[in-house]
Amino acid sequence: MSSLRFVTSAALILTGVTAGAQAPTSQAAAQPAATAPAGDTVASDAVHTVDITAKPNDDLAKILQSQYAAAIKAGRTPVVELGATWCGPCKELAASLGDARMKDAFAGMYIVRLDIDQWKEKLAPLGFKTDGIPAFFPIDETGKAIGPEIDGGAWGDNIPENMAPPLKKFFTANVHKAVPEKK
Repeated sequence: MSSLRFVTSAALILTGVTAGAQAPTSQAAAQPAATAPAGDTVASDAVHTVDITAKPNDDLAKILQSQYAAAIKAGRTPVVELGATWCGPCKELAASLGDARMKDAFAGMYIVRLDIDQWKEKLAPLGFKTDGIPAFFPIDETGKAIGPEIDGGAWGDNIPENMAPPLKKFFTANVHKAVPEKK
């Protein structure tokens, strides 16, 4: 495993580092926003992720509002994950999503993945500010980050036995309380 615990995003965002970019992998079916139906169902033991690719003139707030609504309709809690295609810890996290401990940690979550390089100018106005990636934020119905965040600095090596406990604690203690229950 990589000894890199997390990447300092602020410095990398400013330098625009993108060399060697590769798309992260996921154990669940990932779909772009345009094809992710509001009631998309994923097997209950799978981690539900949606990768949102930026296009010119995209309104991130509107996209996140739509994803929020889709998550609530599906009975899941919407969470934004900030990452990057070049981020080793992000790739390791994505590759670990098939592990039972990670599935348990992410149970009931609807993860909306945003690449910090594609969305960098549009993240801060919506409250997405972090010192490292990967980073997770609960969102509200307006698409803004609410409550606390967690990033890769919360665990040691990027292996399920280290990542799952703090992520589960974060999702249970913070995220579920920040997002209203489905009526």
